[in-house]
Formats: sequence, C-alpha cells, structure tokens
Amino acid sequence: MTTRVVLVPLYHSDYPFEKGLKFAKEAMEKLRSKGIHVHLTEGLNEKVNIERIRRIIESIIKFNPHTLILFVSTWIEVPTVIDFIIQLPRYPIIVWGLRMYYERGKRESTGSLPGACVLKASLESIGYKVKFIIGLPEEDEVIQRIHDYCLIGKVIQSLKGLKIGLIGYASMGMYTGMFDPISLRKLFGVDVVHIDTYSILGKLDKISKEELADVVERWKRKYYIESDVSDKDLLIAARIYTVLKNVVKEYNLKALSVKCQYEFSKEFGFVPCVPLSILADEGIVSSCEGDILLTITMTILHLLTNQAIYYGDIVDIRGDKIYLSSCGFAPLSLAKSRNMGIGLHKFFFKGLRSGIVLKEGVVTLARLGYIKNEYIMHLAYGEIQETKLRQGLFPAAEIKLFGDIDKFVENILSQHYALAYGDLRDEIKEVCSYYGIKCVIT
Repeated sequence: MTTRVVLVPLYHSDYPFEKGLKFAKEAMEKLRSKGIHVHLTEGLNEKVNIERIRRIIESIIKFNPHTLILFVSTWIEVPTVIDFIIQLPRYPIIVWGLRMYYERGKRESTGSLPGACVLKASLESIGYKVKFIIGLPEEDEVIQRIHDYCLIGKVIQSLKGLKIGLIGYASMGMYTGMFDPISLRKLFGVDVVHIDTYSILGKLDKISKEELADVVERWKRKYYIESDVSDKDLLIAARIYTVLKNVVKEYNLKALSVKCQYEFSKEFGFVPCVPLSILADEGIVSSCEGDILLTITMTILHLLTNQAIYYGDIVDIRGDKIYLSSCGFAPLSLAKSRNMGIGLHKFFFKGLRSGIVLKEGVVTLARLGYIKNEYIMHLAYGEIQETKLRQGLFPAAEIKLFGDIDKFVENILSQHYALAYGDLRDEIKEVCSYYGIKCVIT
C-alpha cells in the first residue's frame, strides 16, 4: 500500500509566499522521489475565505492521507490554522519549519521557523500530537526523516478500524493474552471481532473436494513436506486453512488469532498450526492461543515491514541468548533451509506443524503489555544464531541479544514475543510516542 501524504502550504500575505511555495513544490517532488504519493493543497493564509477552507478540507478527506504535513513556508497567524485543523479528522501531523537559507551568499529567511515554533506548541497545547521537523527540502536527511515518519503515519492510520479476528478466547488461563476491547478501540482504533470456535468447526465439511485438492497441490509445489505427512493430513489442514481464509474475507480481517487449546488440539484432534503459518505468508497476521496484545504487536511489525511475522514462546534463556519456539506456528517463508517445511506433530498434539528453524539475521523482538491499566511496549534487538528445531520438531529461533539480558528478563511482559527482521526500535518507539505508550528498550 502506497504511503499517502497531504502537504498544506501555510503562509502570511505580508511575507514572500512565492519563495515559500517554491520550497513547498520542491518538498513535494523530493517526497515523490521517495515513493510517497503527495497531494499538494492550495495555500492557507490569514485572509483565507470559508470557501477555500472548505475546498481544502474536502480534497484532504477525499485523498484519505496517512499523514498531514503542515508546511510553514513563511511566518503565519496560528488561529487560522487551528480553525482549519479542528475541522479535519485526526491525522498524524508533521509541522515542517524552514531554517534560514543562503541566496547570493546572504543568509535569508521567510520567517518560517518562528511561525512553525508557535504552531507546534499551539497544537500540542490543545491536545494534538505533532512531529516537529526543521530543515530545507534540499537536505536529504530532512527528507529521509519525513519519509520515515510518514511510514509511522501509515501504521497509525492503518490501525484505525483494522479488524482482528478472535476465534475462541485466550487459552489455558493466560491472563496476559486477555484484553479490554474498549481501551484498544479507543487507543488504536482496532476492533476485535469474536468468532466462536463452533462456527469454524461447523464450516469444515462444506468445502468442496475439488477446492481442497487444489490447495493441497499448491502446497506440494510450494513447500517442503516431510515424508511421513499423508495426503489425508494435508486435506484436513487444507479444510481449516480454507475456512479461516473465507472467514478473513467475510469479516474483512487483517489479522487472526485462534484458540487452539483445547478445542482444536483435543476435541477436534487437529491443530491449525500450518493453516495459520500459510495465512501469515499470504499477508494475514496470524497468531495462536487468543493472545490479542501479541497479535496487535505483530500487526504493527507487519505494517512497518510488510514481512510475515513470527512469534514464539520464551522457552529458554542462557547467557545472552533467548530461545523462542512456538507449538507449531511459523511462516514457512522464514525457513533457514528449503529442506524445512510442513511436518507431523508426534507428541501431545495431533495434526501438522511448521517444522522450520528461522533464517539468520538481525531482528527486533517486541511485546505489547497491559500493566496497572496502562499499555507498555517492550523491545529488544539482537541477531538470530544457528540453532536446531526444538526437541527435533518445533519451530525455533535463537537470538543473541545486543542489549542487557538481565534488563530484558526484568521487563518480560509475557511468554509470547513477536519477531521481525531488521532494527525497528526507532520506528516502534515513534509509534508508541504517538499513542502515549511507555516504550522500554532493553
């Protein structure tokens, strides 16, 4: 999804708007060169009439931006801008002020920066969250900072109204997987759609044999499948996968968490590990055990990176290494080797598992928690090391932390942690700052 940005040039009729507009157009072109879809509105000044404000507002709402850039091209009178802003939906806002520039060897100014300082503080005083950036469009570092924050804006706007499917509820008394739907809706805009496990199981026999056969054949072409996995196993997994995929489409879900224990694992006798792993590879953020705070964490990572996101239980900590492993979920695209893929559960569980070790690389670990009625994000940064399947069966990633392992242990928020490739600490910290969430980095 392309990042959409509206750039609103702000100016004062007594100041050199022609110069300011030239800077605004240069900013637009620089951002477009970074792959951002930019809508440049009409200019806004202290003499603007109601009709122009209406046109600008309508054009912004129609464009549906992820981020609003208030480009302070000259000195401005703030009340006009406030009148304009309070009529708009709430978007992540960048206030961009221009530093002085050189022209024919002389340092010149349009009066931008003083006006930007007043606007930034005024917006914050009435409750708006603002990213304040100072610099000229010719400065690559400034354009990169704006580009990066526009990505944060896309995450924030994408979470508004995003639907997460919850099949069942939290498993096995996991308090840390439980959630408050009202506070999540209020803070992030996320809606958790509850779907009873009975509804899923009741749909399994309604999938045609032809559709199932097509799914199985596609899997056989795409994934490594261990020799003891039977066609019967694959057909059952394909049934669960197809039903879940249909539910995703029916409810317009972007993420999904399934309570496996014990409805699927014992009563039905076949776990959804592989169906969820494949859905994750197809862009549907997927998790297990009804852990909604984990699923929101994974969704943020996915929106930042467009990666398939893994999560695992903390099953071992030794020295400066954390060993993550799930019961059988792992996006198959993350496998270290092409000779790893779909395997058979052989102990407590029945059904299929994702039997992969994650490929090596730098990763970010993240977990959203809820402590004393406040949300908190815990982040860590490290590198996946060479390791083996847990107990010869279960997906695994062993991460050497670059931070303080003791501090990590002190701040653990649950057994489940999400994992994405790359150093995402700054980006997640910006997301947390927007929402007013405490972010602990260890």
